[in-house]
Amino acid sequence: MSVFTPLTDQDIRLFLDNFNVGTLVHCAGIDGGSENTNYFVDTRTENGNDQSFVLTLVERPVQDLGFFIGLLACLHQANLPVPYSLEDRDSRPLHEIKGRPALLQPRLPGRHPDRPCSEQCASLGQLIAALHDASSANNLQRKNDRGPDWVLNNAGKLLATIWQNDAVWLIPALTQLQHWFAKAPALPQTVIHGDLFRDNVMFQDTTVSGVIDFYNAATGWTLMELAICVNDWCVDISDSGVFSIDTERARALINAYDMRRPLDADERASWPYVLQLAALRFWVSRQHYVIAHQGQAGVLIKDPAYFRQLFMLHARDAGTNLLLLPR
Repeated sequence: MSVFTPLTDQDIRLFLDNFNVGTLVHCAGIDGGSENTNYFVDTRTENGNDQSFVLTLVERPVQDLGFFIGLLACLHQANLPVPYSLEDRDSRPLHEIKGRPALLQPRLPGRHPDRPCSEQCASLGQLIAALHDASSANNLQRKNDRGPDWVLNNAGKLLATIWQNDAVWLIPALTQLQHWFAKAPALPQTVIHGDLFRDNVMFQDTTVSGVIDFYNAATGWTLMELAICVNDWCVDISDSGVFSIDTERARALINAYDMRRPLDADERASWPYVLQLAALRFWVSRQHYVIAHQGQAGVLIKDPAYFRQLFMLHARDAGTNLLLLPR
């Protein structure tokens, strides 16, 4: 979460004057992201109580910002650990700083896991199921602008250009995936987070204490959420660079989800293909980001090669991946 729009202490003090959160004690920009400007903001009330917040300036155009505010309010009401937008003295959850939409949200406790354990993966599976239950119960909907159609269309364009060196194995893999998608069943869907990587989830011990960065949330297959998580939380890379799925962690995550939201027959049959689509989706989007921001200072650019390797692994081991599902 890099700083694209620098703010002074005075900028933040003036902003905080709209809220009943005390006075500014300390603020610091948060490095490491790729889309929005974020600051840690610490305040102290007249009673001497210290509080911590995250101030977010939305840098990219977001037509549905009201949807995200409503989604987080819904999830907060369902007692999920999410950074809902605080309202100011006039009951407004959305504000503006330097021409950017601005949100003030409670800072959630915990730490991002470097190498998650099976217990943490199980906690994540439970959290995902609760999130899907809450969004389903409120009939929330938002068009997914990076769904399977977008993924496959843009993968084909990249194959014709900068992915040409992978054509020997990539053409048959994409062809098989496109054939499946053309006849894919109507899988269960709701609003999903869509970006539940380790850097968007925090833990206290083995309990999920915070889930952040919902700006990719949209209506999508619930199975896609699981696949995205397995592709980040359950992957091992050997010293020689060989990728593999950690079966214990993957089963812990999927089993915990399945206990609350059982996978149906279509989801089970589709699992190997959705794993491939999840890997391909981030290979494509990261490749686009590299093209758009190569050489730009202060922007975190994540290596697309990670998801190239995962897509290759899943295309090769489709049958094996079925063994990850609950029996």
